Amino acid sequence: MKKQLFSLTATILLNLSISANEISTTDFLQKDFKVTLDWLEQKPKSYAKDFFILQYLNQDNLSFENAKIAYEMGNGTNATLKKVFNDKYKKTAPIDLKCYRATIEELKDEDSKCIALGLSLKEALQLSKKDLEFFINKLDPYPTLKYDLKIIASDDIYTNLINSDIKRFSRFFFDLGSNFRIKVLNKKLPPELINKLSKEKDFERFLRYVVYDKNLNNLQKSLFILKDDKSLTSSTNFLLGINAVNNNDAKIAYNFFFNSFNKAYLRIDKDKALFWLYLVTQNNSFLQELSKSWDNNIYTLYAKELLDIKPDNLIYTVDLKNTKSSFDIYDAFKWMEVVEDTKKNLDDTKLQKYYDIFTDEDTLPHLTFVLERYNKYKTQYYITPFRNIIKNYDVYKQVMIYSIARQESHFIPSSISFSSAQGVMQIMPFLSLDISKKLNENYNIYEQFIPNKNIQYGSFHLDTLMKQFDNNPLFIAYAYNGGAGYTRSQLKKGLFKEKGKFEPFLSMEMISFNETREYGKKVLANYYIYNNYLNSENKISLSTIFESLVSPY
Repeated sequence: MKKQLFSLTATILLNLSISANEISTTDFLQKDFKVTLDWLEQKPKSYAKDFFILQYLNQDNLSFENAKIAYEMGNGTNATLKKVFNDKYKKTAPIDLKCYRATIEELKDEDSKCIALGLSLKEALQLSKKDLEFFINKLDPYPTLKYDLKIIASDDIYTNLINSDIKRFSRFFFDLGSNFRIKVLNKKLPPELINKLSKEKDFERFLRYVVYDKNLNNLQKSLFILKDDKSLTSSTNFLLGINAVNNNDAKIAYNFFFNSFNKAYLRIDKDKALFWLYLVTQNNSFLQELSKSWDNNIYTLYAKELLDIKPDNLIYTVDLKNTKSSFDIYDAFKWMEVVEDTKKNLDDTKLQKYYDIFTDEDTLPHLTFVLERYNKYKTQYYITPFRNIIKNYDVYKQVMIYSIARQESHFIPSSISFSSAQGVMQIMPFLSLDISKKLNENYNIYEQFIPNKNIQYGSFHLDTLMKQFDNNPLFIAYAYNGGAGYTRSQLKKGLFKEKGKFEPFLSMEMISFNETREYGKKVLANYYIYNNYLNSENKISLSTIFESLVSPY
């Protein structure tokens, strides 16, 4: 009887959290829902399907055969899905495992195959020349590794490495770690080697390793020779421009930023390059050009602020039909159909179709998503949905929730990311599980598609980040995206400490993870816009926000 009462109570609470007047018919929100192979087979390949495959793989007592069938239904590019399947079902051959785990002394008694499996370049770097010679003599069947070890055993690793092939140089650069790069490779590399590297597919990765490590200053200056290379992408040119700024050469930086602007396709990339052209020249013509951009980002908004121009394409409210929509806002697969349908041929007729589908407050985010696409993003919507939930927080918390949710999900409750983040606030399953324990609540992963629950958990997480990062919106955004530990490690590098000529903009560009770096800027622009809308009696300038970006570490 107690069990029945508990189930009934849980069902009632779930329905109440969905809506005061609505009981969801979404299948995975029903009591005792369980993912099955038959259910999965009906769903199209997508991030959403990968999420549900993960839930299937996490079931107890699942046979390898059924797990394999489910895994093979996936997108094929989902690293989380691959890891879960391999960890749970794919076993390393005992002989391979033995070699991977072998000590150096144990490897000496093994054959060449086992040595090749078990001996990494990083381990080889710590070996004596005697041990290196021992392994070199046993590796005739593996000439690549044999020659790698010969270079490590040589008296001049640097010279032998730069005179080797470009693939080997890249392998040593990436595999041997930061200390090796600083100790051996922090030199002015030959121009011909830099030119070869610039043609490699891993060149941008190489640049990130170099530019974000202040200890590689000599290697950084080697990159200046690329200033007239017309084959480089916009993003490569931009990073090379930041590298030149870091090394106090504004003239070379100008060349890279100019090339970045000319190569850029996306409006944000053009705006970013224009802004840095302004910073390195202080030429107001670049600000004037920026002010003409239709995109509302920190660069254009700041340019307009400096020129006393008000943005004219910010929309806060949309007229709705105010009739009950039949669209299931919790169903990720239904939303996927809309996303696909609006990618092309979004004309007036199709737009009217969605005006007739998205007719109430619950579907306002869906309508504005379609409208932005229809207007090719030249009109931008800063709506405030879920007011019945969010209005109960203080104004600062409201602004932060809206700023993050707009960037995370466009306020779409059924959003699922490639990494399985869920809902309006895009909360990762491991985080929502942890929060449920801290709140002493029963955990149902599918409840994260319900705005009330998802926003509650997002707010709880924000409370933690706000305390750690002194309510600083940019640092909170970094932590929300990349994690608090990662953000602290970036700030402890000395970012946002100096009051230099290019700050805080240079520190913003020195956040090493691209997604987190750009995410922070977008949330900061949202914060500025939402604060001045929701907190109109205490409007704040971007200049003031930029001045407040001082690291607490």
